Amino acid sequence: MSSQELALYIHALLVACMDPRDFNGDDLVRELRRRVEASGNYTNPFLILVLCNAGDTMTARDVEQVTAAYDSQHRPFWTGKQCLKIQLTITLCVRYKII
Repeated sequence: MSSQELALYIHALLVACMDPRDFNGDDLVRELRRRVEASGNYTNPFLILVLCNAGDTMTARDVEQVTAAYDSQHRPFWTGKQCLKIQLTITLCVRYKII
């Protein structure tokens, strides 16, 4: 299963009020975090949004990756991803009382 598919499963479990940290004994959030940490220089901001929505602790690296992705892709055809990055930025700001 790809990281994006895993992220979709985690979101689906959250919507269904199920715990993605205990899905048949598996911690899906920890698995996604492991994959994000191992991904190297680029991480899809959607994965970080899922971790944030699942209540995982956001790291400085997470914020840097989202900011870098947002800053590097100011093109009209990236509008969907830009919206996702803005949503994640707002979520992080609200969660950590930055605004």
